[in-house]
Amino acid sequence: MSIHTILQTGHSRTITNQILDAIAKNPALIDDLMACFFDANLRICQRAAWPVGDLGEKYPELIIPYLPEMIKNLAHPKHDAIIRNTVRTWQYMKIPEAYQGDIFEICFNYIVDPKIPIASRAFSMTVCANICKDIPELNEELILAIEDQLEFGSAGIVSRGRKIIKELQKKTT
Repeated sequence: MSIHTILQTGHSRTITNQILDAIAKNPALIDDLMACFFDANLRICQRAAWPVGDLGEKYPELIIPYLPEMIKNLAHPKHDAIIRNTVRTWQYMKIPEAYQGDIFEICFNYIVDPKIPIASRAFSMTVCANICKDIPELNEELILAIEDQLEFGSAGIVSRGRKIIKELQKKTT
């Protein structure tokens, strides 16, 4: 059974685990999952987003070849789940230098955009902070952007933001 066929059956933790187990046994199936993630059909790409997010957490190295298409995909995401799970995936990986600038810019813009859902903004803080480990010149800019979010931010934004600011300030001093 193809991943596309599995995703047509529904959207659940059981289905997500079934897909991850199939990829663990046959890593070539990631091509099928990512094709679904980039699919024009809203339901298919939305349903593929959860397994992609979990895949990024468990096997981030498998996602690296898809970074250019993921970056491009965020220009016109079909669903909030695409943004959330793309950025969620990125927070678990060592972003290759060639993509750090584009990904930092995307995530930085998510942090400062109040229309972006909280989870995507929080994940974006982590992605940007991880990139700052390689490019410490960005620390101050990121600290200022996060501080701007704290006054009116949700509990999740404030908690993640304070933690990241503390980490960044250790590296700045």
